[in-house]
Amino acid sequence: MSRHESDRDDLLAEGGNLPHRGRIRIDEHDWIVGWRAETAVSVFDGVDPVIQFNTSGQLRRVYLNSEKLAAHNRSLTRLARSKDSAARMKMQWQPLSADEQADVLQTIQQSLNRLQNTLASGSFQIETIGLTADEFMQRVQVWLASVNVTNIAMSPNVVDYR
Repeated sequence: MSRHESDRDDLLAEGGNLPHRGRIRIDEHDWIVGWRAETAVSVFDGVDPVIQFNTSGQLRRVYLNSEKLAAHNRSLTRLARSKDSAARMKMQWQPLSADEQADVLQTIQQSLNRLQNTLASGSFQIETIGLTADEFMQRVQVWLASVNVTNIAMSPNVVDYR
């Protein structure tokens, strides 16, 4: 995840993990939408939030307010770093409360609604890599019409291994 707005420009140019991607810009705001696999979508709403879905369209990861959140047993958890007794870094799962999870899901839905409204306005600029602008727009619109942010994955993996 990029920490600075200037890093976002690099994501479009150098986002090798997203071979099909594009930038949607309105005024000074950017969304970058890309696919790791045919159906694994990542959405970057400016610098924050970053929203990632697996190959089954389930929410797998979120970077929000500089926090890393990940799917774990169909709920969102914080990924927090801690040191063990040997001073090795490890990640710990910290479950979100029901209210915290509801707030995160609401924030994600609002972000996607703003993106959908931007596309409906027709007053935006677009740049793409790996597909034409028309192909990109069609994929984004089809995906936005079908996404369900409350469908949380079992794990943060890109591929859904059911």
